[in-house]
Formats: sequence, C-alpha cells, structure tokens
Amino acid sequence: MKNSFKWALKAAAATVMLTGASTTAMADWRDDWKAFAAATGDAGHAKWVEQISTAEAKKLDADWAAFRGYDASTLIAAQKDLPPELKPGLIINKDNIGQFPWLTKYLPDFWVQRLSSEWFNTGQIRIVPTSHYYMQGSMLEATKAIAPGSLTVNDKAELVNASGELAVLTTPGLPFINPKTGPELNWLQTLHGVGVDDLYFDPIYMTACDKNNKPERNYVGQIWWRRMAGRTDDAPLGNIAVAPGAYEAGALLFTEPNDVRGLAGVRIRYAAADRDDDFKVFIPSLRRTRVLAGTNGQDPLAAGLEVAWDEWRSTWMKNDGRLYEYAMEADAFILAMPETGHAYDPLTLTENRCGVQSVDLELRPAWVLDIKDKTGTYQYSHKRIHVDKELYYTQYQEAYDPSGKLYRVWDDSRDFDPSTGRMMWKNAMIANVISNRVNTLTMNAEWQGRGAMNNALFDIDQLRSRK
Repeated sequence: MKNSFKWALKAAAATVMLTGASTTAMADWRDDWKAFAAATGDAGHAKWVEQISTAEAKKLDADWAAFRGYDASTLIAAQKDLPPELKPGLIINKDNIGQFPWLTKYLPDFWVQRLSSEWFNTGQIRIVPTSHYYMQGSMLEATKAIAPGSLTVNDKAELVNASGELAVLTTPGLPFINPKTGPELNWLQTLHGVGVDDLYFDPIYMTACDKNNKPERNYVGQIWWRRMAGRTDDAPLGNIAVAPGAYEAGALLFTEPNDVRGLAGVRIRYAAADRDDDFKVFIPSLRRTRVLAGTNGQDPLAAGLEVAWDEWRSTWMKNDGRLYEYAMEADAFILAMPETGHAYDPLTLTENRCGVQSVDLELRPAWVLDIKDKTGTYQYSHKRIHVDKELYYTQYQEAYDPSGKLYRVWDDSRDFDPSTGRMMWKNAMIANVISNRVNTLTMNAEWQGRGAMNNALFDIDQLRSRK
C-alpha cells in the first residue's frame, strides 16, 4: 500500500508538471519528455530522452517532418477538442476510469475492459508524452525520388508503375505518403515492411495464456525477415537475385520446448497477385517438409497460439483486390503503446506473462484501414487497422469473425532507434476476445547479429538444419 500511495503522489505531481508543458505550442516535443522523465525518475524514461535528443535523431525527425508537411505534434496541436485531462502523467485504473467519459473516443474498448475484467487484467494505464517516429534517411531519399502520380494500384491490388510493371520490384521507397484511397493506404503500410531491410529476433518468447490467466505453453524461437526488393539501407542494396519476383521473406525456427524444437517455417512473398507465395513448414516429429497453400496462412504458428502465419507483422495477408476490398475510413486519434523499445518496454507483464501490471500509452494520429474479405471463406470478415501517420505501420488492429463479431485484437510496441530511424519490435499482444485467450510476445532485437544474415535462412532445407 505504501508503494502504491507513493506512486500515486508521484503520478499526480507528474500530471501537474506536464500540464503546462503540453499545452504550449509544442516548439520541441522533447521538452515534454524531459519534464516527464524528471517527474517519474524512471531510468527507462531517462534513457528514451537521451536517445531522442541526439543530433542524428533531431535531423531525421526534422527531415521527415519537412517532407511530410506535418508531424505528430502539429497534428495533435491542430486538434482543438482534445480533453484537457488527456495529458502525460495521467494514471487510469479501475477506480477512476469513470471520471473520464471521453476516454472511449481514444482508448480501444479492449483496454477499457481490461481495467475491470478478471481476464488479462490490467492494473493501470499511464499516459506518456507523444513521440515522433520516422524511417531511415535512405528510405526518405528513395521516397522523394518517386515522381508524384507515377505509381497506381490496379484491379488486382498490385502496385504498378506507368509501364504497368510491378513497382515493388522496380521502385524503392514508400508510395502514397498522403494516401487518398484504401488501396493506397494498404500499400503504404505494406511497404513499411518491418522497419529495416533485415530483421532478426533472438530470442522471441511466446506465451499462450488461457482464460484463467494461466500459461498453457511457453515457446522460444528465432525470427528473421528480409526485404527482397527495394533495399535502401542494408547490403546488398536493390533486389536480391536469389528470389526473382519476391519482395519480402520471413523465417521462423522454434528452439523450445523440446516437443516442437526444430519446427521451422519459411514464407517468400511474391509481388504478383497471381503468383502463390512460396510457403513451407518443416515438422520435426514427422521429419518432413509440408508445402502450404495461401489459405494455410490462417493457421496458428503452433498449438495454443492465436498468432497466425498471416499475422507476422499484424497483417501479412497477400495483397489481392479480387479477394479483399481495401477501404479507407475516417481519420482518428488513438491511445497506443509508444515505440520506446530501444530504451524500455512500455508493457509491464505479470510474472507469469498472462496479465498486465502497467502499460504506457501515447496519443497517436492515424488513418483507419478496413480490409474486407470478399470470398466468405477467410477466417475474418474484415480487419480494422489504425495506421500511424508518421510510422506507416499498425498502431492497433481489430479482426472480426465471419459473423461480424470482434474476434482478435493486436497491439504491439516497436524497438525504434531514433538516431537511425531503424526499428524492429519489443513486444506484441494478440488476444482472442471470444475464447478469452491471449498470447504475449517479447522480442530481443538482435541489432548486431542481423548483419550476418544470409539467404540460406529462407531455404527451409537449410533452416531446418540450423544449430
């Protein structure tokens, strides 16, 4: 009780200190973070302030903002109807949530319910200052080089250039920085990729939790992802010849527990809508490799996991306008986990990883993308994705079952390096709100080890033999 009381006093002081700073013209958003870190005394907050304050971080932030014509701070400052209580330092819990009737406009219902529910109970939500996010300088230069109007999306939802060629294979950079349609927004978030040309997690921890907040299974593994076309940051630049027609590839290898050790999967994604992805899984108990069809992307990675092959990066479905409709809905502001994983994890889980002690959230400007199934055969009737207006990646995702009922939610936090604009992941949470099951994922981003990646990782016969 004493510790809780001390924290409540500290949080109240932080809110008072930050109210003045947050209602200024936001000349420098880092000032809000400096005040917040000083008020909390948290080492992770102080480390984040150091990272966002380097000369390299300031330059990348300014360069991207100048190109876009906005940043998160200017979009929030222009929003005149934000509730005055929505300030850094605000603590929200089951005892005071009723004091904030405006909260449901910004906070997803999943998190609202977690404060009072026994299932995946969340002790508290803490509001932190809004940060700025951006990608690498090389990605910015490649994006600037794309001539306005030179790229379009055809009826198959393929991104094509003026000659009708598949643009993801010919044109590096991000298309449609200011998307006007659903297909444009879908390609913008698709080509964010995973925030780097080469990604490596070692390890990734995956806990499958039951409805009673007990861990059923704990998995450990390694994940690799590679941009196969349009590489701007990591050698080799350009396209990788080993997989002509591919624009990205992912690989997963389970290392624990023993009964699934060696289970491996590789998916090479092709740009052409008519070309099936190269999708193979090695099953060690059978000592054989299974070739999977596109529909197998709906399968879970392993027993007890809610995350499917189609959801490696929140959404990894094949783009195909004949199968899906892409609709751009109204813009929104949403409270979501900050991308502070390079300094600290904003999600503090309970010891068994099946509950939340505390979660930090920040206010983010987003576009809303609906991906709707046209076939009636997919596991989701539609996905609703809040795509961040700076990051061009999912801030929050809801997936609905064929009857239109909310089925799963996805929330995550990135490991973002402000000095380089590179990012991987720190955590992810995938919850099945029908069966009351949740998966909690924690990733160790291998910033040094990713430099040793090679194409053999995306050959199932070589990956299965990896020691």
